[in-house]
Amino acid sequence: MFAVIYRGVVKREKEAAFRKAWNTVATFFVENRGALGSSLHRAEEGMWVAYSRWPDQATRDASWPKDDEEVNATFPMHVKEAVLELKTCFEDEKPQICMELMDEVVKGKP
Repeated sequence: MFAVIYRGVVKREKEAAFRKAWNTVATFFVENRGALGSSLHRAEEGMWVAYSRWPDQATRDASWPKDDEEVNATFPMHVKEAVLELKTCFEDEKPQICMELMDEVVKGKP
């Protein structure tokens, strides 16, 4: 499995819009682009952290357009609008962290 962490400080007045836009984008990737799931957390001091899970890096990389032109050509209008909304919500967006799963312990699984 492959995962990506997205994080940044969201403007207080944009938190509701951020959550709505995140849900739209995450749902699209789960339903249409091979994502296994995504979770959103609010951390301390206005930091928001989301992570998405993918079967592998190739699936994730193939699902994300390389530039705005590809976004416009491949995403439905409501997803394009949500992506643009997400960009307006951050006070301070941090770089993504990409991670390859090496091992895990899960309750109920040996």
